[in-house]
Amino acid sequence: MKFSLEGKSLRLNSAADAANIVIDLHAAAPDDGLEEIVLSGNTFGVDAARAVAEALRKKKNLKIANLSDIFTGRLKDEIPLALDAFVDALVDKENLGLIDLCDNAFGPAGAAPVRRLFVENHAIATLKLNNNGLGIEGGRLIATSLNEAAKANAGVLPNMRTIIMGRNRLETAAAKHLSLLAFPVLPNLTELRMPQNGIRPEGIEVLVQALGAHCFKLEVLDLQDNTFTESGSVALSKSLPNWPNLRTLNVSDCLLGKGGSKVVVKALTPATVAPRLETLLLAFNEMDLSGARLVPEMLANKSIKTLHLNGNMFDADDEVVEKIQAALARGGGVLDDLDDMEEPDSEDENDASGDESEGVDASDNLKKAAVDATDVDALADVLGGKLSV
Repeated sequence: MKFSLEGKSLRLNSAADAANIVIDLHAAAPDDGLEEIVLSGNTFGVDAARAVAEALRKKKNLKIANLSDIFTGRLKDEIPLALDAFVDALVDKENLGLIDLCDNAFGPAGAAPVRRLFVENHAIATLKLNNNGLGIEGGRLIATSLNEAAKANAGVLPNMRTIIMGRNRLETAAAKHLSLLAFPVLPNLTELRMPQNGIRPEGIEVLVQALGAHCFKLEVLDLQDNTFTESGSVALSKSLPNWPNLRTLNVSDCLLGKGGSKVVVKALTPATVAPRLETLLLAFNEMDLSGARLVPEMLANKSIKTLHLNGNMFDADDEVVEKIQAALARGGGVLDDLDDMEEPDSEDENDASGDESEGVDASDNLKKAAVDATDVDALADVLGGKLSV
């Protein structure tokens, strides 16, 4: 049985405001009959939250709790208290499989009640914390809570399968906390979505290495709109063989770069790597023509249904696009519209087998040479040689 207030735009401040909700909640199903509650799209003050939470305490078979977007317009000090009331009602639910707290701007302060939920309830399989403003500290608290919960449960959390933590400003520091504390205790993790978190290459490297070392059942990995560069791409390429069940890989808008794009495509080319891959999103990554030319061979060894390459740095009218589309079509797959492509560099068009052929950007060669230069004159020669090309 499901009880839903979704999208009613109710503003519930006091226990009196919530009185009819409590009555309806009790009338909706016997205490052992309610399996799903949806409060999304309403706003709860502290007293109203406590009243509804008290009614939820008796619903022993609750499996799904959708508490997304329930604190719009609330004060910063109100939200943790209201959230804590709901956590009190959920910690003992042995069948609770999904908790959705998306679009609640509770920040690090709200992470503390959530932390208690995971320490005390090991049944949760799906955690949705998208757009909560967790920041680095909130991410650390979530990672710590999962680790502490595992310590009380033979060192692992076997039920946790899905984590969604996008748009939370986790940055590199929180990514490292999750990599070191959380992922090692989640052997059955199948879906991880962490887009738009401002994670830099150093954090990406640690993150994908941890996933590759501990989460062998991964099916969905979404790291869109973080920053890989070539170093993150190399780390990803090394972990890909460890995910035989991978179905979806989203690294669009991740600044893989010309070299990094080729590294990832090459890593996916063997038939034994990610053989079940169906969705591959590589848009807006500065992939050039030499990288695009590697894609048809990769597709020949896969059954990809959806491929995104828009926003990259090769001509949408180049013959390679027809080859990519033909390779996809053989398996019933489709390519996205290439209607927002970046202008290719003239050097890329004239010589696709230059520095890029080894998967290294020319700028990377400059940096390396500059580091190798031991005095001012040598460095000047390096820069002068580059500028004269």
